[in-house]
Amino acid sequence: MKYFILAIFICFSHFGFSQILNLQNSKIEKDSSLIKGNVTASLSMYNRSAAANEPVEFFGYNLKSSIALFLKNSRLAFINDFSYLKINEDPFLNTGFQHLRYSMFEDKRVHPEAFVQFQYDNFRGLFPRWIAGVGLRHDLVKTEDFSFFFSPGIMWEYEAWMIPNTEDEVKVSFLKSTNYIGFRWDVNEFLDINTINYYQTTYDSDAELWRNRYSIELNINSKITERLGINNSFTLSYEDEPIVPITQTIYNFTAGINYKF
Repeated sequence: MKYFILAIFICFSHFGFSQILNLQNSKIEKDSSLIKGNVTASLSMYNRSAAANEPVEFFGYNLKSSIALFLKNSRLAFINDFSYLKINEDPFLNTGFQHLRYSMFEDKRVHPEAFVQFQYDNFRGLFPRWIAGVGLRHDLVKTEDFSFFFSPGIMWEYEAWMIPNTEDEVKVSFLKSTNYIGFRWDVNEFLDINTINYYQTTYDSDAELWRNRYSIELNINSKITERLGINNSFTLSYEDEPIVPITQTIYNFTAGINYKF
């Protein structure tokens, strides 16, 4: 039991998994390059055995990447996030997503976006979640150092959840309203701050209730060199009516090294 409690602490100290994507987590701005991207990675490996005859070893990593292909007045972005934790020989935490987004007419202050996403979270019993949708992004303020934006949209979502402590699975699909608002501020050449807030909602006619999902993420990126930097991220997510009885509020803090190319 004590190892399970320690593992829970490690999970939420080192490996968070946001149910909602932060599009502003890694800054990729258009320049003369056709393809740009960045990678943020962190690694943990150690033991905390209290007794010689009870060895306990922990191994885990978090890997995030953002790659963008720039076309004329448009952008195709591929964003990934993976977290993994193994205790001795047993996988304990395995979460991640792959997100593909196409933004059109980015030279306009109002422009459409289309996206698809695959997601999983075995620790909370989610496998898989499929998302596909469209939105209309509004860049209310867009300068060289500061941007403020919001986007209303609509999406289809399919989820398969395992009911905790059972072998039963629940599968659902909904048409949802998906909306985000956020900003990015380049404080100086070494520091930038960004945050994004999501609100997604739908009416579940079978359960006769509204299902609402909220999320906020704050990122602070510090540049060490032209290609290396440090990323600090805090995420808080809340679902008022989860599909299965799981924790409604989850939060996490992560820190890692970022490499741009």
